Amino acid sequence: MAKYPLIKTTLKERLLGGHYVEGLPLPSEPQLAREFEVSRMTARRAIDELEREGYVYRVQGAGTFPTGKRFRQGMFRVRPFKEWARHPEHRTVVLRAVEVAASPEIAAVLQVQSGDKVAFVHRLRSAGDEPLVIEKRYINAQLAPTLLDHNLAVESVHEVLVGRLGLALTRVEQTLEAVNLRQEEADLLRVPLGTAAFLLRRTTFGGMQRISYVNYWVRGDRYAFQDSFEP
Repeated sequence: MAKYPLIKTTLKERLLGGHYVEGLPLPSEPQLAREFEVSRMTARRAIDELEREGYVYRVQGAGTFPTGKRFRQGMFRVRPFKEWARHPEHRTVVLRAVEVAASPEIAAVLQVQSGDKVAFVHRLRSAGDEPLVIEKRYINAQLAPTLLDHNLAVESVHEVLVGRLGLALTRVEQTLEAVNLRQEEADLLRVPLGTAAFLLRRTTFGGMQRISYVNYWVRGDRYAFQDSFEP
């Protein structure tokens, strides 16, 4: 398996754990390439992704710097797709729903082999004519072989997995963070490149198996998260 997912994960853990001192640059790309025994291009790819996700920033001629420790706290829930679909002004467009070969990063997340088949669902949710949420979801195709036969413009992936395919979904892990949109997401949401947005990452488990991994890009200027719970 390619080392890129491991490098990115290791650097992210170091950044979250305060391993790198704020105000001082991270090791250079050649240094990271030597440490992880990879090409400089692979090291650069990991840094590029961390920069896009807001963990580091670059200063021309000075290096790459940590943006500061991100604190993990609290819990939150996101409205299920079936509730979204009930609203008369809400609509969902399936941009793509196909089987694809798992990239090294997706293979690492779903704990399958790189190149194994995974179901990929790419959807855009809008309120009226205004796009609000982009969804990119990957599902272990061996566990959900008929998922793509369903009308995912109106059906919830969760409901299909549980109600139609009989999978027992037992746990969800998710993170919510602020990112700057890349060109692809900015174009779909019809906002300028680099606009701040929420990125929700969610992994769904069935026992110890990882069944689904999804990224949601959510417009921060049109969306708010709300919850209530016992103190």
